[in-house]
Amino acid sequence: MLRNTLCAQNLPPSAALPPTEESAAFLQAKEKLGAPSRIVWGEAGSSSLDRWQAKSLVEFDGVIVAWEPEQLTLVKRNGTGTTTLPGDLVVGITPGWKSSAFESTHQLWLNKDFPKVITSGQMALAEREIPRWQQRLLVTEMIESALAINQPAVACRIFQAIGDDPVPDLLFSRIPLPWSTELDNVPPAVASEASVWMNKEAPALKLLGATWSLTGPNRLEAVEKLKELTKLKDQAKPTHRLIATYAQIQLWRTTPVDNVVSIELESWIQLRDSLQIPTQAGPTALLATRLEQANQIELALAEWLRILSLHSDRPSIAKTAQARSNALAKQLATLDATKQTSPNQ
Repeated sequence: MLRNTLCAQNLPPSAALPPTEESAAFLQAKEKLGAPSRIVWGEAGSSSLDRWQAKSLVEFDGVIVAWEPEQLTLVKRNGTGTTTLPGDLVVGITPGWKSSAFESTHQLWLNKDFPKVITSGQMALAEREIPRWQQRLLVTEMIESALAINQPAVACRIFQAIGDDPVPDLLFSRIPLPWSTELDNVPPAVASEASVWMNKEAPALKLLGATWSLTGPNRLEAVEKLKELTKLKDQAKPTHRLIATYAQIQLWRTTPVDNVVSIELESWIQLRDSLQIPTQAGPTALLATRLEQANQIELALAEWLRILSLHSDRPSIAKTAQARSNALAKQLATLDATKQTSPNQ
Protein backbone atom coordinates (compact mmCIF):
# COMPACT_ATOMS: atom_id res chain seq x y z
CA MET A 1 0.00 0.00 0.00
CA LEU A 2 1.20 3.51 -0.75
CA ARG A 3 0.81 4.94 2.72
CA ASN A 4 0.99 8.60 1.82
CA THR A 5 -0.78 8.59 -1.49
CA LEU A 6 -3.77 10.84 -1.83
CA CYS A 7 -6.02 7.84 -2.18
CA ALA A 8 -4.69 4.61 -0.66
CA GLN A 9 -6.76 1.66 -1.85
CA ASN A 10 -4.82 -1.47 -0.85
CA LEU A 11 -2.46 -1.00 -3.75
CA PRO A 12 0.60 -3.25 -4.10
CA PRO A 13 3.87 -2.02 -2.54
CA SER A 14 5.54 0.71 -4.53
CA ALA A 15 8.33 -0.59 -6.74
CA ALA A 16 11.65 1.24 -6.65
CA LEU A 17 11.88 3.57 -9.61
CA PRO A 18 15.08 3.22 -11.64
CA PRO A 19 17.44 6.21 -11.55
CA THR A 20 16.96 8.57 -14.46
CA GLU A 21 19.06 11.52 -15.51
CA GLU A 22 17.23 14.75 -14.77
CA SER A 23 16.60 16.90 -17.83
CA ALA A 24 16.87 20.68 -17.92
CA ALA A 25 13.07 20.97 -18.27
CA PHE A 26 12.60 18.80 -15.18
CA LEU A 27 15.06 20.83 -13.11
CA GLN A 28 13.36 24.07 -14.13
CA ALA A 29 9.93 22.68 -13.25
CA LYS A 30 11.18 21.44 -9.90
CA GLU A 31 12.64 24.83 -9.05
CA LYS A 32 9.42 26.61 -9.93
CA LEU A 33 6.75 24.14 -8.78
CA GLY A 34 8.34 22.05 -6.05
CA ALA A 35 9.52 18.49 -5.60
CA PRO A 36 8.43 15.68 -7.94
CA SER A 37 5.38 13.63 -7.03
CA ARG A 38 4.77 9.94 -7.48
CA ILE A 39 1.74 9.26 -9.64
CA VAL A 40 -0.16 5.99 -9.83
CA TRP A 41 -2.17 5.89 -13.02
CA GLY A 42 -4.68 3.23 -13.98
CA GLU A 43 -5.30 2.16 -17.52
CA ALA A 44 -8.96 2.24 -18.50
CA GLY A 45 -10.70 -1.11 -18.12
CA SER A 46 -14.16 -2.49 -18.62
CA SER A 47 -15.11 -1.65 -15.03
CA SER A 48 -13.87 0.57 -12.21
CA LEU A 49 -12.38 -2.43 -10.43
CA ASP A 50 -10.04 -3.09 -13.37
CA ARG A 51 -8.09 0.06 -12.59
CA TRP A 52 -7.17 -1.25 -9.16
CA GLN A 53 -5.59 -4.51 -10.28
CA ALA A 54 -1.79 -4.53 -10.21
CA LYS A 55 -1.51 -5.45 -13.88
CA SER A 56 -3.26 -2.25 -14.98
CA LEU A 57 -1.37 0.21 -12.75
CA VAL A 58 1.49 2.35 -14.02
CA GLU A 59 3.69 4.16 -11.54
CA PHE A 60 6.08 7.00 -12.33
CA ASP A 61 7.24 10.29 -10.94
CA GLY A 62 7.44 13.84 -12.20
CA VAL A 63 6.77 17.45 -11.33
CA ILE A 64 3.04 18.08 -11.64
CA VAL A 65 2.26 21.29 -13.49
CA ALA A 66 -1.54 21.03 -13.26
CA TRP A 67 -4.16 18.48 -12.34
CA GLU A 68 -7.60 19.13 -13.79
CA PRO A 69 -10.55 16.78 -14.41
CA GLU A 70 -9.65 16.38 -18.07
CA GLN A 71 -5.92 15.90 -17.73
CA LEU A 72 -2.85 15.70 -15.55
CA THR A 73 0.10 17.71 -16.85
CA LEU A 74 3.62 16.95 -15.62
CA VAL A 75 7.29 17.04 -16.48
CA LYS A 76 9.05 13.69 -16.20
CA ARG A 77 12.66 13.39 -15.02
CA ASN A 78 14.01 12.97 -18.53
CA GLY A 79 11.30 14.95 -20.28
CA THR A 80 12.09 17.77 -22.67
CA GLY A 81 8.62 19.23 -22.16
CA THR A 82 5.29 18.46 -20.54
CA THR A 83 3.44 15.15 -20.66
CA THR A 84 -0.35 14.93 -20.37
CA LEU A 85 -2.49 12.05 -19.15
CA PRO A 86 -6.28 11.67 -18.69
CA GLY A 87 -7.00 13.29 -15.33
CA ASP A 88 -9.75 10.88 -14.37
CA LEU A 89 -7.43 7.86 -14.57
CA VAL A 90 -5.24 9.03 -11.68
CA VAL A 91 -5.46 6.39 -8.96
CA GLY A 92 -3.23 8.04 -6.38
CA ILE A 93 -0.62 10.73 -5.86
CA THR A 94 2.20 10.88 -3.34
CA PRO A 95 2.62 14.65 -3.43
CA GLY A 96 5.86 16.54 -3.73
CA TRP A 97 5.06 19.84 -2.07
CA LYS A 98 6.38 23.24 -3.06
CA SER A 99 5.92 24.61 0.46
CA SER A 100 7.29 23.24 3.73
CA ALA A 101 4.10 24.45 5.44
CA PHE A 102 2.02 22.32 3.05
CA GLU A 103 4.32 19.35 3.62
CA SER A 104 4.08 19.74 7.42
CA THR A 105 0.28 19.90 7.25
CA HIS A 106 0.20 16.81 5.09
CA GLN A 107 2.36 14.99 7.64
CA LEU A 108 -0.12 15.93 10.37
CA TRP A 109 -2.80 14.36 8.16
CA LEU A 110 -0.80 11.16 7.84
CA ASN A 111 -0.36 11.13 11.62
CA LYS A 112 -4.13 11.61 12.06
CA ASP A 113 -3.67 14.77 14.10
CA PHE A 114 -6.88 16.13 12.67
CA PRO A 115 -7.38 19.32 14.74
CA LYS A 116 -3.87 20.49 13.87
CA VAL A 117 -4.41 19.74 10.18
CA ILE A 118 -7.14 22.38 10.12
CA THR A 119 -5.20 25.11 11.93
CA SER A 120 -1.96 24.36 10.11
CA GLY A 121 -3.75 24.17 6.78
CA GLN A 122 -5.38 27.57 7.24
CA MET A 123 -1.95 29.16 7.69
CA ALA A 124 -0.45 27.22 4.79
CA LEU A 125 -3.19 28.28 2.39
CA ALA A 126 -2.31 31.92 3.02
CA GLU A 127 0.96 31.40 1.15
CA ARG A 128 1.21 32.75 -2.37
CA GLU A 129 2.27 31.13 -5.65
CA ILE A 130 1.39 27.59 -4.61
CA PRO A 131 0.20 25.34 -7.48
CA ARG A 132 -3.58 25.17 -7.48
CA TRP A 133 -3.62 21.36 -7.47
CA GLN A 134 -1.65 21.39 -4.21
CA GLN A 135 -4.07 23.87 -2.65
CA ARG A 136 -7.01 21.68 -3.64
CA LEU A 137 -5.36 18.56 -2.28
CA LEU A 138 -4.63 20.20 1.06
CA VAL A 139 -8.20 21.51 1.27
CA THR A 140 -9.55 17.97 0.87
CA GLU A 141 -7.33 16.76 3.71
CA MET A 142 -8.66 19.60 5.86
CA ILE A 143 -12.24 18.63 4.95
CA GLU A 144 -11.64 15.01 5.92
CA SER A 145 -9.99 16.15 9.16
CA ALA A 146 -12.99 18.30 10.11
CA LEU A 147 -15.36 15.40 9.45
CA ALA A 148 -13.13 13.05 11.46
CA ILE A 149 -13.59 15.25 14.55
CA ASN A 150 -17.33 15.64 13.88
CA GLN A 151 -17.23 19.22 12.64
CA PRO A 152 -19.38 19.14 9.47
CA ALA A 153 -20.02 22.89 9.54
CA VAL A 154 -16.27 23.51 9.42
CA ALA A 155 -15.87 20.93 6.65
CA CYS A 156 -18.57 22.63 4.57
CA ARG A 157 -17.00 26.05 4.96
CA ILE A 158 -13.59 24.68 3.98
CA PHE A 159 -15.11 23.02 0.92
CA GLN A 160 -16.23 26.41 -0.36
CA ALA A 161 -12.57 27.17 -1.09
CA ILE A 162 -12.80 24.73 -4.01
CA GLY A 163 -16.57 24.70 -4.52
CA ASP A 164 -16.36 26.85 -7.66
CA ASP A 165 -13.48 24.85 -9.11
CA PRO A 166 -13.72 22.01 -11.62
CA VAL A 167 -11.75 19.45 -9.59
CA PRO A 168 -10.79 15.85 -10.44
CA ASP A 169 -13.19 13.17 -9.24
CA LEU A 170 -10.57 11.83 -6.83
CA LEU A 171 -10.70 15.16 -4.99
CA PHE A 172 -14.39 15.91 -5.49
CA SER A 173 -15.31 12.66 -3.74
CA ARG A 174 -14.31 14.46 -0.51
CA ILE A 175 -17.28 16.84 -0.72
CA PRO A 176 -18.73 16.87 2.84
CA LEU A 177 -22.16 15.48 2.09
CA PRO A 178 -24.18 13.59 4.73
CA TRP A 179 -23.79 9.96 3.72
CA SER A 180 -25.31 8.14 6.67
CA THR A 181 -27.61 9.39 9.44
CA GLU A 182 -26.14 12.89 9.74
CA LEU A 183 -29.43 14.42 8.61
CA ASP A 184 -31.08 13.15 11.80
CA ASN A 185 -29.33 15.95 13.67
CA VAL A 186 -28.13 18.69 11.33
CA PRO A 187 -25.93 21.24 13.13
CA PRO A 188 -27.63 24.65 13.32
CA ALA A 189 -24.67 26.29 11.58
CA VAL A 190 -25.08 23.95 8.61
CA ALA A 191 -28.87 24.24 8.52
CA SER A 192 -28.76 28.04 8.42
CA GLU A 193 -26.23 28.17 5.57
CA ALA A 194 -27.49 25.25 3.50
CA SER A 195 -30.31 27.25 1.91
CA VAL A 196 -27.74 29.82 0.78
CA TRP A 197 -25.46 27.18 -0.76
CA MET A 198 -28.47 25.54 -2.42
CA ASN A 199 -29.10 28.69 -4.45
CA LYS A 200 -25.52 29.25 -5.59
CA GLU A 201 -24.68 29.03 -9.28
CA ALA A 202 -21.86 26.53 -8.76
CA PRO A 203 -23.31 23.00 -9.11
CA ALA A 204 -21.06 21.65 -6.36
CA LEU A 205 -22.31 24.19 -3.82
CA LYS A 206 -25.89 23.65 -4.98
CA LEU A 207 -25.43 19.92 -4.30
CA LEU A 208 -23.95 20.62 -0.88
CA GLY A 209 -26.80 22.92 0.16
CA ALA A 210 -29.63 20.81 -1.25
CA THR A 211 -28.41 17.64 0.40
CA TRP A 212 -28.06 19.22 3.84
CA SER A 213 -31.57 20.71 3.40
CA LEU A 214 -33.34 17.40 2.78
CA THR A 215 -34.78 17.16 6.30
CA GLY A 216 -35.38 20.83 7.01
CA PRO A 217 -38.14 23.31 6.16
CA ASN A 218 -36.74 23.63 2.63
CA ARG A 219 -37.01 19.91 1.93
CA LEU A 220 -39.28 20.17 -1.12
CA GLU A 221 -37.06 22.79 -2.73
CA ALA A 222 -34.00 20.65 -1.94
CA VAL A 223 -35.52 17.65 -3.70
CA GLU A 224 -36.22 19.75 -6.78
CA LYS A 225 -32.67 21.12 -6.78
CA LEU A 226 -31.27 17.60 -6.64
CA LYS A 227 -33.51 16.53 -9.51
CA GLU A 228 -32.21 19.48 -11.54
CA LEU A 229 -28.63 18.48 -10.80
CA THR A 230 -29.22 14.94 -12.08
CA LYS A 231 -29.66 16.45 -15.55
CA LEU A 232 -25.96 17.34 -15.56
CA LYS A 233 -25.16 13.68 -16.29
CA ASP A 234 -25.45 14.40 -20.02
CA GLN A 235 -22.80 17.10 -19.94
CA ALA A 236 -19.25 16.47 -21.09
CA LYS A 237 -17.51 17.75 -17.95
CA PRO A 238 -16.42 14.85 -15.69
CA THR A 239 -17.08 16.73 -12.44
CA HIS A 240 -20.60 17.62 -13.58
CA ARG A 241 -21.31 13.96 -14.28
CA LEU A 242 -20.20 13.02 -10.77
CA ILE A 243 -22.31 15.82 -9.28
CA ALA A 244 -25.31 14.47 -11.19
CA THR A 245 -24.67 10.95 -9.91
CA TYR A 246 -24.22 12.10 -6.32
CA ALA A 247 -27.47 14.08 -6.57
CA GLN A 248 -29.26 10.99 -7.87
CA ILE A 249 -27.83 8.91 -5.03
CA GLN A 250 -28.87 11.44 -2.38
CA LEU A 251 -32.42 11.11 -3.73
CA TRP A 252 -32.32 7.51 -2.46
CA ARG A 253 -33.31 9.10 0.83
CA THR A 254 -36.76 9.85 -0.58
CA THR A 255 -37.53 6.19 -1.39
CA PRO A 256 -40.02 4.53 1.00
CA VAL A 257 -38.29 1.92 3.12
CA ASP A 258 -40.53 -0.88 1.78
CA ASN A 259 -39.24 -0.21 -1.75
CA VAL A 260 -35.54 -0.34 -0.94
CA VAL A 261 -35.12 -4.07 -1.53
CA SER A 262 -38.23 -4.92 -3.51
CA ILE A 263 -37.75 -2.27 -6.21
CA GLU A 264 -34.59 -0.19 -5.96
CA LEU A 265 -31.71 -2.28 -4.64
CA GLU A 266 -30.40 -3.73 -7.90
CA SER A 267 -30.38 -0.39 -9.72
CA TRP A 268 -28.76 1.32 -6.72
CA ILE A 269 -25.92 -1.18 -6.65
CA GLN A 270 -25.41 -0.83 -10.40
CA LEU A 271 -25.23 2.95 -10.08
CA ARG A 272 -22.75 2.76 -7.21
CA ASP A 273 -20.60 0.23 -9.08
CA SER A 274 -20.52 2.46 -12.17
CA LEU A 275 -18.39 4.94 -10.23
CA GLN A 276 -14.64 4.82 -9.83
CA ILE A 277 -13.79 3.18 -6.53
CA PRO A 278 -12.58 6.35 -4.69
CA THR A 279 -15.92 8.01 -5.41
CA GLN A 280 -17.91 5.03 -4.09
CA ALA A 281 -17.22 5.57 -0.37
CA GLY A 282 -20.12 7.91 0.39
CA PRO A 283 -22.65 6.14 -1.84
CA THR A 284 -21.78 2.82 -0.20
CA ALA A 285 -22.39 4.34 3.23
CA LEU A 286 -25.80 5.62 2.14
CA LEU A 287 -26.63 2.25 0.60
CA ALA A 288 -25.71 0.50 3.87
CA THR A 289 -27.75 3.00 5.87
CA ARG A 290 -30.86 2.48 3.76
CA LEU A 291 -30.46 -1.30 3.99
CA GLU A 292 -30.32 -1.01 7.77
CA GLN A 293 -33.49 1.05 7.72
CA ALA A 294 -35.09 -1.72 5.64
CA ASN A 295 -33.97 -4.24 8.28
CA GLN A 296 -31.69 -6.00 5.80
CA ILE A 297 -29.00 -6.60 8.39
CA GLU A 298 -26.77 -9.02 6.48
CA LEU A 299 -26.82 -6.91 3.32
CA ALA A 300 -26.07 -3.76 5.29
CA LEU A 301 -23.20 -5.43 7.11
CA ALA A 302 -21.67 -6.47 3.79
CA GLU A 303 -21.72 -2.86 2.57
CA TRP A 304 -20.17 -1.49 5.76
CA LEU A 305 -17.43 -4.12 5.53
CA ARG A 306 -16.84 -3.09 1.92
CA ILE A 307 -16.04 0.42 3.15
CA LEU A 308 -13.53 -0.93 5.68
CA SER A 309 -11.86 -2.91 2.90
CA LEU A 310 -11.72 -0.21 0.22
CA HIS A 311 -11.93 3.20 1.89
CA SER A 312 -9.57 3.29 4.86
CA ASP A 313 -8.35 6.69 3.59
CA ARG A 314 -11.72 8.23 4.54
CA PRO A 315 -11.46 8.41 8.36
CA SER A 316 -14.96 9.67 9.12
CA ILE A 317 -16.77 7.20 6.84
CA ALA A 318 -14.46 4.37 7.94
CA LYS A 319 -15.15 5.17 11.60
CA THR A 320 -18.89 5.00 10.98
CA ALA A 321 -18.45 1.76 9.04
CA GLN A 322 -16.47 0.20 11.89
CA ALA A 323 -19.10 1.16 14.48
CA ARG A 324 -22.03 -0.02 12.37
CA SER A 325 -20.40 -3.29 11.31
CA ASN A 326 -19.59 -4.09 14.94
CA ALA A 327 -23.17 -3.34 15.99
CA LEU A 328 -24.70 -5.34 13.16
CA ALA A 329 -22.39 -8.31 13.74
CA LYS A 330 -23.51 -8.41 17.38
CA GLN A 331 -27.12 -8.12 16.30
CA LEU A 332 -26.76 -11.07 13.93
CA ALA A 333 -25.01 -13.11 16.60
CA THR A 334 -27.88 -12.44 19.01
CA LEU A 335 -30.45 -13.44 16.39
CA ASP A 336 -28.56 -16.66 15.65
CA ALA A 337 -28.33 -17.49 19.36
CA THR A 338 -32.04 -16.85 19.78
CA LYS A 339 -32.87 -19.19 16.89
CA GLN A 340 -30.68 -21.95 18.33
CA THR A 341 -32.31 -21.77 21.76
CA SER A 342 -35.87 -21.41 20.52
CA PRO A 343 -38.04 -24.45 21.45
CA ASN A 344 -39.58 -24.36 17.97
CA GLN A 345 -36.25 -25.01 16.27
